[in-house]
Amino acid sequence: MKKEDRVSLEEIAALIERAEARSLKEGDEQIIKAVIERTLLIEQLVREGKIPSKRKLWRLMAIPRLEKPVKKEPDE
Repeated sequence: MKKEDRVSLEEIAALIERAEARSLKEGDEQIIKAVIERTLLIEQLVREGKIPSKRKLWRLMAIPRLEKPVKKEPDE
């Protein structure tokens, strides 16, 4: 996965700040869901001893950048 296709650490930090301020924006839910799913997957693989290298761990930790949802125009 290319670096520009991943959610950056800065974006995660900004997401945490918005969550703490209780001011999440559109699309944050998808990022939160992806982070939790990825964390659970990594935890399972660690318990099973299936992460042989740091490189694989870094690849697993990469959270894909989600496409922004298309806003629907109100019917006129």
